[in-house]
Amino acid sequence: MSLKAIGSLYPSLPLEKIDLSTKTIQNMDEFFNTNEKQFRIYAIQDSKIVLWHSLQVLNSHYLLTKKYSIPVTLSSLASSFLVNRLIDEEDINYSYHPTTKNGLISVKNLAKLNTPLGIELSGDLHEYIDYFLGSYHGGRNESYIYGVITGEFHDYDLPGAYPTAMAMLDYPD
Repeated sequence: MSLKAIGSLYPSLPLEKIDLSTKTIQNMDEFFNTNEKQFRIYAIQDSKIVLWHSLQVLNSHYLLTKKYSIPVTLSSLASSFLVNRLIDEEDINYSYHPTTKNGLISVKNLAKLNTPLGIELSGDLHEYIDYFLGSYHGGRNESYIYGVITGEFHDYDLPGAYPTAMAMLDYPD
């Protein structure tokens, strides 16, 4: 979403995006040099929109998953919420049977999966790791949890989720 669209999500707050001409946006150095006060107002307003929305996402993530962090992608938020709901609640309409409880099966722990112990603990999951890794690329939205799930689920996609996630990465050394 654009900052203008994000700001409009909160109509009770003064978070309207300040519109600038295309020429001004293309020449921000000149805008700063000729009208520093307006430049600062513009930049601070953009920062307020981002900060407020980030806090709302942080709050939603905490309420849904009890994790106090901003999720990198909507898919990671959905996976965390789904696992928490399926494990914490005894809902007769849904069931979740994790394939492992050893903590090795995670994108963060792929190196551990490709060890003798990881292969032994993960059953035949290590045979599918190439498919798993191949599915991570821009334009694809999938929420991963392992195990058997019953019930009806819906997946919603947000445009721009991949660039947002990529923007959160540090510069390479």
